[in-house]
Amino acid sequence: MAEREIGTAFQRWLGLRWERAPGERAVAVVLDVRDDLRGPAGSLEGGVVSTLADVAGASACAVEAGRLVATEHIAISLLAPGRVGPVRATATVLRSGRRDAVAEVRVVDEGKDNRLMAVALVTVRILGDQPTADAT
Repeated sequence: MAEREIGTAFQRWLGLRWERAPGERAVAVVLDVRDDLRGPAGSLEGGVVSTLADVAGASACAVEAGRLVATEHIAISLLAPGRVGPVRATATVLRSGRRDAVAEVRVVDEGKDNRLMAVALVTVRILGDQPTADAT
């Protein structure tokens, strides 16, 4: 039997890996830094960091809700460049209701002494009655 693919084609192209983080409401998404994901200054592109935070936050909320979700809003502060990797985005669900959920995300460069690269709040809409498979 073939192993079930996790994530979208774009997320697989990025090389994202999902892990359960310590804490019952937390999910981590890990990305290796590749040259094709770097900007002109040699650090990870801000859009890639934002995508990583978005995916981690939405994944944590989807696991918590047991349903598919769609991002409604993301607020991110980019604090330091990601240069070494792997980069880990750990999302913790702050609130989960019937229609929406909010997760806090911390993004660190593990290869640079876990330097805090970004923090984000991700708000998602919980979709219909379609259950989702666990992200881990």
